[in-house]
Amino acid sequence: MAAFRLKTTECRVGVLGLYNAGKTVFLTSLVNHLEHHDPDRFSFGKAGTHIRKFRFLDADTDWNAFNYAGFRDALAHNGRWPEKTRDRSMVACQFERSDWAFSDVQLKLYDLPGERLADAAMIGKSFAEWSEHLMTLIRNDTPYRTICEGFLKASMAEDATEASVVSAYKLALAKLILSFKPMISPSTFLLDISGNLAKPSSPQELATSRHVGLDAHSEFAPLTAELRAAHPVMTALFAARFEKYKTELVQPYFHTLKSCHSLVVIVDVMMLLAGGVGMYDDTRQILQDLFRVLDPGETGMQTVGRHLAKTFLPHALRPGWINRVAFVAPKLDLVHPNDRDRMVRLLRQLVGKLADNCDGLKSQYFNSASAISTKLLPADPNERLLIGIPYRDADGRKIPPGAEQRFRISELPESWPANWQAGMYHYPEVYPTIPMRKNAAPEQKNLDKILEFVLG
Repeated sequence: MAAFRLKTTECRVGVLGLYNAGKTVFLTSLVNHLEHHDPDRFSFGKAGTHIRKFRFLDADTDWNAFNYAGFRDALAHNGRWPEKTRDRSMVACQFERSDWAFSDVQLKLYDLPGERLADAAMIGKSFAEWSEHLMTLIRNDTPYRTICEGFLKASMAEDATEASVVSAYKLALAKLILSFKPMISPSTFLLDISGNLAKPSSPQELATSRHVGLDAHSEFAPLTAELRAAHPVMTALFAARFEKYKTELVQPYFHTLKSCHSLVVIVDVMMLLAGGVGMYDDTRQILQDLFRVLDPGETGMQTVGRHLAKTFLPHALRPGWINRVAFVAPKLDLVHPNDRDRMVRLLRQLVGKLADNCDGLKSQYFNSASAISTKLLPADPNERLLIGIPYRDADGRKIPPGAEQRFRISELPESWPANWQAGMYHYPEVYPTIPMRKNAAPEQKNLDKILEFVLG
């Protein structure tokens, strides 16, 4: 181990995933393993690599510090999964790794609410272009067209007003939420700027309690080309509100992501199977919009420039652009061991084209478990039985921790079916298994391999 370090290698990583993908648990477990590193349980880099002099750093301006201590305490002592990401937060830390002789590591992990990803389509688009994007989706997709029927009628009414269009759009979004459709934009209707998530209710109650915009006085909705032509005043008003929303809420998120060196994109394969083909298609559309905006990859000159900057520039002045993406299928412990390789195949089938279409992008595909919380029942392996502590009852209600139970889980398909309905596949929700001792990180699978890849 060198007595001094000649430079600091900064790595900025954006951690992305749709609602309930497990980002918070991923980060909590990862940081726990970094802070109290045990090379026998968290192996990365050269054989025997260990971490020393780990310390937390202050969060960037306008970013909240990730509540690592609170999240770990909730997992270990209160027997509950941590609350979802409600605002942009980050982990900033610095450490030495034994296989890097003359450089220490400054790692920044950015955690963004998954709901905001639905707003990615706004970036680089005018209000008219964004409207056409959403209206095309609604018109050409049977589930969306059916759910949004009232909004489509309101958009064609000759006496349409700002109030009637906004009201109809809010009702349509409420129905989409209750149908587990993730394409909710403006995303503040689902997760407002204060971090309050829309609670299950009737469509009418949701529509009257939420806003499509920054606040009640800044609401907007997509407009058809015909409506924009017939109502230029309404169009100009909505366009101004759209630009304000995009500038104040959306662009800061994606500006930070574009400055990252790596992304971890968490895609819950089991949730997509359990949710049906519509949830699969929606997730694919959101990821396509995201990659269009971020445009990851690098040219040959950028690669040379990046290496020169790492050698000669202070880390604060080094440019950043995304050159690595780790695609991660989480919750490996909820799948029978016989099926775990299929998780990676399904993940690659879903997102592989996104990576292939980006020049100069390095990508890898992983399955992972941030905190292994199930055990395999020693029985006939074809029965696919796991043991864990149930988190919900048969009606989907959360229940207090109790005794371990056995779960019969669905077999993962070899490839995505052409057609499938919600409920055809079933995977349990179980309570987390986290050691109470703070310097004992949870059992994990492949988090170390993911870190090794994104650090390059």
